[in-house]
Amino acid sequence: MTKSLPNDTDDSSEDLHTLLGACARRLVANSEVDAFFKWFGESVSLLAPSIVAQAVDPDHFAQLLAREIYSITPLPVNSYAVRRLAMPGRNEPCFCGSGRKFKHCCQRLVGENPFPNLNMLRYVLDALPAARFAELPSSNADPDAVAHTAYQWGEEGNQTRAMRMLEPWFAGDRPLDQRRAPMFDMLMDLYLDAGKEKKRRELIEVALARGDRALQSTAWQRRAVLLADQDRLDEAMEAFRRAQQLTPDDPALGYLEVSVLTGAGRLDLARERAKFWLARARRADPPLSDELIDVLREAATDPAQAMLGVGRMRNPDLGRLMDLLAAAPAPARFYSVHKGPDGTVELRPAPELIAAQVRWRAVFPQSKPPLTMLASGDAVAFDHAATWLELLHREPLVWQSIDVMDDLAMAVHALDMLGAQQRIELPLLDRAIALLRIAVRDHPDSQVPWVCLDNRPALRCVAARLHVALAEADGALALELAEWLVLRLNPNDNHGMRGTLARLYLAAGQADKAITLTDRYPDDFAEMSLSRVLALFVGERRGDALVSLAEAARNHPVAVRMLLADKPRQPRRGGGYGITVGGKEEAWLYREQTLDLWRNSGALEWARKARRALR
Repeated sequence: MTKSLPNDTDDSSEDLHTLLGACARRLVANSEVDAFFKWFGESVSLLAPSIVAQAVDPDHFAQLLAREIYSITPLPVNSYAVRRLAMPGRNEPCFCGSGRKFKHCCQRLVGENPFPNLNMLRYVLDALPAARFAELPSSNADPDAVAHTAYQWGEEGNQTRAMRMLEPWFAGDRPLDQRRAPMFDMLMDLYLDAGKEKKRRELIEVALARGDRALQSTAWQRRAVLLADQDRLDEAMEAFRRAQQLTPDDPALGYLEVSVLTGAGRLDLARERAKFWLARARRADPPLSDELIDVLREAATDPAQAMLGVGRMRNPDLGRLMDLLAAAPAPARFYSVHKGPDGTVELRPAPELIAAQVRWRAVFPQSKPPLTMLASGDAVAFDHAATWLELLHREPLVWQSIDVMDDLAMAVHALDMLGAQQRIELPLLDRAIALLRIAVRDHPDSQVPWVCLDNRPALRCVAARLHVALAEADGALALELAEWLVLRLNPNDNHGMRGTLARLYLAAGQADKAITLTDRYPDDFAEMSLSRVLALFVGERRGDALVSLAEAARNHPVAVRMLLADKPRQPRRGGGYGITVGGKEEAWLYREQTLDLWRNSGALEWARKARRALR
């Protein structure tokens, strides 16, 4: 006989999985003890031959193993609780059937649980139809075992079954306690993977309405992450504060705050908060894990690198790309410039670079986004990364391609992994911009229009880098890139950045440049018309500002009303990829972006009075 399970070979692991599944199905159908023991003795050698073969006394071993499995199986007829079998007395006959006293037989083996970490509930639930999952919330089923079962099913591709099992735990109007927190987290992750954003929001509302303090804190933390993913940093931080008020000693809060700040590009503040949470770690109760302390310690120096380190463990291919990028050759000139009769230029890769790009396209599966979108939102490239990573390693010339840098930056962006933007995506975009500057340095004033297909990867990289600079409140870099993109590279402004440039001029106190810019785009969108009014006001041209305000009120009435209102209601977000021209969402966005400029300059109060006078 053996004291524990056999060695964890591939055959024995597979046999054990088969055996436990069969046992669960048998006990769901009939939980009577003697019948199960009889069935087990007849079936174990067929179901798990590699396990039985390692036992000195197979029959004796089968009796002991059957007893252990029965005693750890949550039985539906017992409200999904285990029904442990009573042990015989020391001098009573042993249960194994040897005829010897218990103290001389199996007593020395009892107590050595051969399944210390086994979730037998998973096998029981495998054997049940999904219609019976509604029984679980009112039963004695272990919530942690339920959450673990959902995790296993999700990893195996059974996400729908996992969601059907978890959803009844949050149905109805019963109060919810913190024991449901692991299931809440698991269901939130499943909804995220399935793209069920509405259900994620609804589940958060359920936890906030009916949860205890601990579960409400968990829900606020999830809301903080959800809002941060939508770049709504102020709202995300407010959700974080609500969670902190409920459970101030929750060790997860430190990681959450640092990750939200890092995702928003607030790296300096993320460093300071990491230092704060690291100091609190010494007296945290419950104590922080060593892994979390290590992350906070690194975040106190480099938050982006710390967050990326967590992501690299989940995605080794991302780590390899980062290593290859660090070893890439310096940007060099592999583009020529073809100048058209109108003075515009088209970027043309060298023949050897064209050949390298053809080989790249053969192994890199990601497509370019439609129209002027900056990203496709598709991370499919990382599903097949080995081949193109090998090409990047084998052919250094590929690193001289703006088109390839554009591909890689979009693929990393689509992963949406904390720290990846700062440590991988931005260096890729900066490299593409460096390659573009080298290509056009002999033609500094030439336009690189979007209409030429070969120019598009370069223009997309400049626009993407500009958006990141805006998100990180790097006004100097944003102004430099916006001027380059709008005034020199592509005055046709296919990416719609002229309004952003006008706002950057006004924020930098350069009203004259903002006026000149709006002169170049007459009869334009609401943001340019209203920014012209503001620039004229700041530039002490009040009469011209009044005329422009009247024109804006005629051409963009919704935007003017939204800007001048005391407390306008935020409109609901529309569907699709764009914003309706002349609509409330366009007006709200302009107000959000420029209200401080209007208010601090005195232009807002002036415009309100002037608008009343014009009426």
